[in-house]
Amino acid sequence: MVEVPITIACGNYDRTRAIRDGRVKVEGCEVTYLPLYPEEIFFRAFRYQEFDVSELSFSSYIRTVAAGNSAYVGIPAFVSRLFRHSCIYVRTDAGIRAPADLKGKRIGLPEYQITAVVWMRGMLQHEYGVLPTEIH
Repeated sequence: MVEVPITIACGNYDRTRAIRDGRVKVEGCEVTYLPLYPEEIFFRAFRYQEFDVSELSFSSYIRTVAAGNSAYVGIPAFVSRLFRHSCIYVRTDAGIRAPADLKGKRIGLPEYQITAVVWMRGMLQHEYGVLPTEIH
């Protein structure tokens, strides 16, 4: 049987390592696994559509689907899982002791639509009552 060549681009996660090192085979496929950093994967996947299977930014994927120009079909397989509560850092002199203290404050983000940031905005709004419009 002829195996179909596929290229998989994904970060180096424990959840995908068995595919990367060959312990788990993709039946009927000859896999080329590219262990890349997520930022590079997302750029190359969205710009050039060069991977057959790819880790994607969920929020960026949703944007491309909404715009009607997604080259990928999403499946519910989340390779990176983390409670985002531990990902907010504040200056010690900012007077921020609780999430509600973020109201009216300026927050630094690399990109507005980063999936982790979307989750954090939702967490702040739904768990702590801090609306996205109340932070800058």
